Amino acid sequence: MVRAIPPLGTIRYFELAAEHESFVQAANDLRVSKGAVSQQIKQLEQFLGVSLFRRSGRRVVLTAAGRRYHSAVRNALNILEKETERVAGSRVRGQLKITVLPAFASIWLVPRMPGFQQSMPHIDIVVSADAEMVDFSRSDAQLGIRYGTTDTEGLTATYLGHDTLAPVCTPDYAEKMAIHRAEDLSRCLLLHDTYWSDDWTRWLTTAGVAGSLGGDGQFFTHYSMAIDTARAGGGIAMGHKLLLRDLFARNELVCPLEQTIAAQQGYFVVVPDKSAHLDYVKRFRSWLTASFGNVCAPGP
Repeated sequence: MVRAIPPLGTIRYFELAAEHESFVQAANDLRVSKGAVSQQIKQLEQFLGVSLFRRSGRRVVLTAAGRRYHSAVRNALNILEKETERVAGSRVRGQLKITVLPAFASIWLVPRMPGFQQSMPHIDIVVSADAEMVDFSRSDAQLGIRYGTTDTEGLTATYLGHDTLAPVCTPDYAEKMAIHRAEDLSRCLLLHDTYWSDDWTRWLTTAGVAGSLGGDGQFFTHYSMAIDTARAGGGIAMGHKLLLRDLFARNELVCPLEQTIAAQQGYFVVVPDKSAHLDYVKRFRSWLTASFGNVCAPGP
């Protein structure tokens, strides 16, 4: 029996264009021209006899028929993908796309990635370091690691843990600057980052020296740059201790003062509904949760 379904090639083009509501983004994902996407969508619309998109400025928006068809297509592709994984197993390569803060990626995640990669060598992992919170409805990312959550509609958010903060520097810098009390930081170069911009202010207030500290400062757009400068002996940074556990273990950084404060928000792993069924997404989330739990154990 010949099934009354459109050419299967048009379905993939439609699914991506509908997901992004953008022919340009779909073309980027598929590595084809925007015209190729438009042609495939036109072919599908001719087969169905309905319009699936309408133009709104420079964007395309799904029509009512397009929304219904997109829901059906997405469900069908999810079932096909899941059964393909079940039947073919590791013989089929997959691609896991992750969005994460740059600091978390470079300091914590990337050094631990080989452990996960060894357990799932058939998965290609793409890590996107994004300072801004990604809109999963317009991104092909399948999982995200966030500092705090706001809008969780359409997402499953799993709490990982909170961090504690304290000044960090090299052992040599702490000895050279004779750092024993909070007031001693007036002799130091304080290293700030603009993402966690109020960490130093909160710590100094808690330590009771916010109004009297006269030290100079350097400012960086990324937290990892402040930490790299501290590791080079160029000053003292506000350390997110959980992220820096590996550096403490290697004695590259130390906390010369005991005063700590709690991070204002916690870390979460978030998974959009569209990728929650994928086995390798589930396994990465489980691995991440276990790895994060181990790091949350007491330490420096």
